[in-house]
Amino acid sequence: MTVTLNPDSMREVTRIGDLYAFYEPLLTERQRQIVELYHFEDMSLAEIGSVLSISRQAVHDQLRRVGEQLEVYEAALHLQEIAAKQGTAWARLIDCWQAVRADLPEADRTRMQRAIEQMAATLSSLTGGEADA
Repeated sequence: MTVTLNPDSMREVTRIGDLYAFYEPLLTERQRQIVELYHFEDMSLAEIGSVLSISRQAVHDQLRRVGEQLEVYEAALHLQEIAAKQGTAWARLIDCWQAVRADLPEADRTRMQRAIEQMAATLSSLTGGEADA
């Protein structure tokens, strides 16, 4: 699978950042360093090249290759896709909960609220994000 990515496109920068959250442990230390400097420290290609003693073009090529690699991981594992679906389902559950909670007896409402809070903590640890209860 060949994926052509331009690491300078804003949509792709956002996508790579999102994919990085899921697949960062699968990258080499050098790849993580370059991605973090570019995406999280907002350094230019030239600045990263200077810090790492490599050319601007080498930084650009590394970012492109990392982007392609992250897309391959997502195509095989679908972690970001699954997390997005879980987030949508979670939002629907919370909407339903808000609609019915006032109609429940206090004991049932308290039990349900605790269960939702436990599920929120579990989802948060699985997806690396926040699940509002």
